[in-house]
Amino acid sequence: ELPFLSDELRRRCFLPKHGRSSADGGDGSGPVLAPSNVLTLFKNVFCPEVGPSLAFIGFVQPASGGILQMAETQARWFAELARARCPALPSVRKMRNDIVRENAVVASRWGLRPRHTIQRDPISYCDTIAALFGWSLWRAMCAHPSMAWRLLLGSGGAAQWRLVGPCRWPGAARAVRAVPVTGFMKGVGLVIAVLLALCVLYGLRMYA
Repeated sequence: ELPFLSDELRRRCFLPKHGRSSADGGDGSGPVLAPSNVLTLFKNVFCPEVGPSLAFIGFVQPASGGILQMAETQARWFAELARARCPALPSVRKMRNDIVRENAVVASRWGLRPRHTIQRDPISYCDTIAALFGWSLWRAMCAHPSMAWRLLLGSGGAAQWRLVGPCRWPGAARAVRAVPVTGFMKGVGLVIAVLLALCVLYGLRMYA
């Protein structure tokens, strides 16, 4: 029941507006916890009506793997917002629109089932959230070119979002390299290498 919340926060976060919530066709401005498990949280973290003063950490379900790296990335974003070291949250209207759009994408990908409403792909989700407080895949690959393949095709664990940006960790590169390269990664890399070689050969033949 979240006893630490004030009555005002309870009203703003959990009471439906206009008599209906996003769960029954609303506009994304209803309660945070709708009956059908549909969240009305911006990026699964912030209630648009409350803003950056209250964060819901861990309100996300990974499509594969564990939740720890996703929750850590959410917490880092909240910390950077609290310290005013990253861009502020968008307007309430923009956040509501983003919530509606993301819920539609989730419904089209995993169906309208309560167990999947907060499901996200962990790597792309963490990429998106980390980019909001200064991380960049391009910067990470430029800073560590030898790991570009791993960053593009696989998972380096939570450490890959510590390679660059705020609170970067000196041991992040070593931790990413310690993650095993799967057979799938090797196969995809081989296919990409073959395609690139064919494109180069075709280009040389065309301009020879």
